[in-house]
Amino acid sequence: MKELEDIIKELISNVKELESVIEGIKKPVSESSRLLPETSKNIEDVMVFLEQTSHTIMNLLERISKNSEEIGKDVDFLLSLNPIPKVREKLESIKSRNQDTQNTLLELYTHMSFHDLAGQQLKLVIEALDRVRNTLLDIIVSHVTAGKDLKEEEATKIKGKVSELLSQDRVSQEDVDKLLEEFGM
Repeated sequence: MKELEDIIKELISNVKELESVIEGIKKPVSESSRLLPETSKNIEDVMVFLEQTSHTIMNLLERISKNSEEIGKDVDFLLSLNPIPKVREKLESIKSRNQDTQNTLLELYTHMSFHDLAGQQLKLVIEALDRVRNTLLDIIVSHVTAGKDLKEEEATKIKGKVSELLSQDRVSQEDVDKLLEEFGM
């Protein structure tokens, strides 16, 4: 009778562990753990590109803005000299187009602000992917150690490998593949 109780307790414990694993996994573990580092890296590459192009665009817009301000000052100076009507007409036209350019620059600055917000949103996505990746690897360790009758030393070694992998700034696909292979997944 005591043996039957122990078996039932062990079965209940195993079912609870499986339930937590199933809740944490919506895709097969191997597929998710393979795709997350790659997706995270791709998003980081996009963020770097966005940041570089944003700086370049902002520098160019600043140069155009300074030129436009100087053109405006020059035109105002020339208009103050009371030029002949045809020259005044041309200067007024230049002034009008220059004002249109300045308005367009303001619009571009506004769009660039939204461009920067997109980069910030991508950073949040990367952080979420990293948390999901870490959770998946924790689940893998729990699954591997729970499913086997491992000595405490072996379980600690597995947890150490996963902790070492998680401590890296960027987890490569090769590292994840090696870890999964080592665990027999």
